[in-house]
Amino acid sequence: TARTQYPSDHTNLVLLLFCIIIRDAQYMTPCHAFQAPAAFFAIHQKTRTRRLLPAPLGVGPGMMGLEPLATIITTATTTATTTSTMANFEATTINLASLSSWLTIDSDISEAVAGPFFGASLLPYLAFLYFLNVPENETPKGVTVGFATCLLFVFLTIPAAIAAKLQYGVSLADSDWLHGSAESLLTMTNLVTVIAFRQALAAKENANLPTPQSALTYSPMVWLVLGLTTLAAATAILPALSNPQVHTLYLNGFLDLPDSSFLSQNLGAHPEPENALSVPTWIIHVSSLVEFLVAMGFCWRWGDVVENPRWKGLTWGLLPLHSSGITACTYHLFYNQIPILVPLQALLTCVGNTTAAFAAYRIAVSNGWTWQRVPWLLTTGLVEENSPSDGATVTHMQPTLKESGSLIGFEDLGDALAGDDDYTFLIKLFVGCAVASYLIKYGEVFFDFPYDANVFLGLSIVAVPSVLNAFKWYKRSKDPSFEGWF
Repeated sequence: TARTQYPSDHTNLVLLLFCIIIRDAQYMTPCHAFQAPAAFFAIHQKTRTRRLLPAPLGVGPGMMGLEPLATIITTATTTATTTSTMANFEATTINLASLSSWLTIDSDISEAVAGPFFGASLLPYLAFLYFLNVPENETPKGVTVGFATCLLFVFLTIPAAIAAKLQYGVSLADSDWLHGSAESLLTMTNLVTVIAFRQALAAKENANLPTPQSALTYSPMVWLVLGLTTLAAATAILPALSNPQVHTLYLNGFLDLPDSSFLSQNLGAHPEPENALSVPTWIIHVSSLVEFLVAMGFCWRWGDVVENPRWKGLTWGLLPLHSSGITACTYHLFYNQIPILVPLQALLTCVGNTTAAFAAYRIAVSNGWTWQRVPWLLTTGLVEENSPSDGATVTHMQPTLKESGSLIGFEDLGDALAGDDDYTFLIKLFVGCAVASYLIKYGEVFFDFPYDANVFLGLSIVAVPSVLNAFKWYKRSKDPSFEGWF
């Protein structure tokens, strides 16, 4: 009755008083059928659910003598609070245990979790390519070819990963010769994008230069992609004919030190694990990161040249994809011992493809593109042929301040080396990435952390440069004269 008439948080107190009255009645009336209840109800403060608690000490059937009401209420309240605290502590412990189990998943589970994210990232990337290539944007054709080549990397990586699993029972990242061959396609993607963007920017900024063919037609960069793809295929096919082992080095260890054991024998370094990346494979990974940063810088610079800030939004949209690349390199830095980084990379790829698609859509709309440009929408009646489209009006951009030419980061290498021809630019880029790769491969063996594989340290290595990169672009968007921190 009390719970029905008093359905509020005061129900506990009403029940407690009711129990005391009934207990007192056994001493004042001949009706001894009433006994003090051996339990009380308490309301859990977090879930707002009532729980049945044990009776306080000294309260129960057969208890002789009466305790003061205040003592009973205090005892019941203390018991309820203690039980609630324990329940909250247990819930927190369960949450921490669940988080810990997720952070320490094995490689099989990590690949299973990553799969759906990689699959889901395909559609937004196709949308990104579509919006980037609409005629209203006047995107350099070679840039579109470069970004589209990423699809080639995706589809050709699949058979390499299957071969690694079926032939050796390992993931692609643990078989260097297959890994390097597959990842070289990603480097090729970024390389074509950078070269095409670089040529188009040079012509836009210098009226005396003719518009390059790579900006007007697809064919120059398509032929470059075909040549580079043939070369990448050769690096996989030729070793496959010589019965390679699981840890056969990419390009047969070309550029690796002939004998790195002297580092451990004479200089106190740790021996490298068998799945350590070769120098050429590290060069591929480092160059991919650097080239992508340069491409992001070119997007920002293109926004100034064409006086459309929406292109700078594409730089923002590409940030998660760069973080995805950092995640992959961090995974290899710890010798592939932190499996949680695999689904994290997949998640960042999916998010990055989506944000890039949205950024490209904003560019297209700012240049006058409308949904009427999509033929199947007209045929299905989802869009009327002459209906207005939200945001379809061409935005008139205000002139922007000229940004500082000082070196801020790798994304500014395009500006710093603008006076070089394409071949000199690529040679300098390769040399810089090679030096960085040697430092990473042979420098990390002098530290314990790559072997300890602390998951929180790994996540920090991903998060810190990602946050600094985002903050740098934020500062530059607010202050075009921002000269960086060094």
